Amino acid sequence: MAGPVTALVVDDEEMNRAVVAGHLARLGYATVDAADGAEAWKVLKSRRHDVHVILLDRRMPGMDGLAFLEVLRGDPELAQIPVIMQTIADSSGEVAEAIQAGVFYYLTKPYDGELLRSVAAAAVEDYTRLKRLEGDVRSRTDAMALLQSGSFRFRTPRDAHNLAITLAAASPNARKLTFGLMELLMNAVEHGNLGIGFATKSRLKASNILKREIEARLALAENRDKHATVRFERDAERITYTITDQGQGFDWRAYLDADPARARDLHGRGIALARSVSFDDVRYLGCGNTVVGTVEIARHRGG
Repeated sequence: MAGPVTALVVDDEEMNRAVVAGHLARLGYATVDAADGAEAWKVLKSRRHDVHVILLDRRMPGMDGLAFLEVLRGDPELAQIPVIMQTIADSSGEVAEAIQAGVFYYLTKPYDGELLRSVAAAAVEDYTRLKRLEGDVRSRTDAMALLQSGSFRFRTPRDAHNLAITLAAASPNARKLTFGLMELLMNAVEHGNLGIGFATKSRLKASNILKREIEARLALAENRDKHATVRFERDAERITYTITDQGQGFDWRAYLDADPARARDLHGRGIALARSVSFDDVRYLGCGNTVVGTVEIARHRGG
């Protein structure tokens, strides 16, 4: 991301805003603040191209956090900015309500600075990757609109990245699809063929050695010949992406929806994001080593 990361901190307590800004400064982030949702919306409209993450208090006088989210989600461009909801409420019901409104990052007060910095960094990483993918997909849209069907084999994260950009460009909702398709393709490589489970990935990400571990596992004799496939099919009504890996599968049911219990984790939202933002339907088959993502053409034509 060119230039410094800017965080919008929205909280009716001035002291809370100062504390959050102090923690984010340790990441090198610049901050702007607002005392409620209405003021935050004014800030966003004037700085719509340089806010990269929003720290949002749920309970505020005037326009509270959920009301602000409703306005935010009505703007297709600003709706992509990741929101970290912070609140004193810790009930599963309230967390689920926030997730349903589009929040995939959640912090319960009081929290320590290290947790805040970790979650903010994860949110910005996701946002940066989304924007980079969108920039790449625009250059391929016209030609890929001609694709009717095809089967593609991939093995590495780089393969997955290139395929996500190329195959998303064949869909009318390419802008939203790219991120979700990338998540499913990467899952086939990391979790499927290379056997990197949730807990292991958490540890590797926390130590900043995930990329190194992926490269090491790709080089193992047992993995050198493993590959995954994605089958693209288009008819008059829908586009279907079928992704199959050579792994042992997993309990996919636990990841179809954003789980409040994992709202503070640094990863694990990809399938839920793909299902809620990118695809009209996501279905797993058998043991979980095949996933089918569907885009309904009529719903996205002209959008």
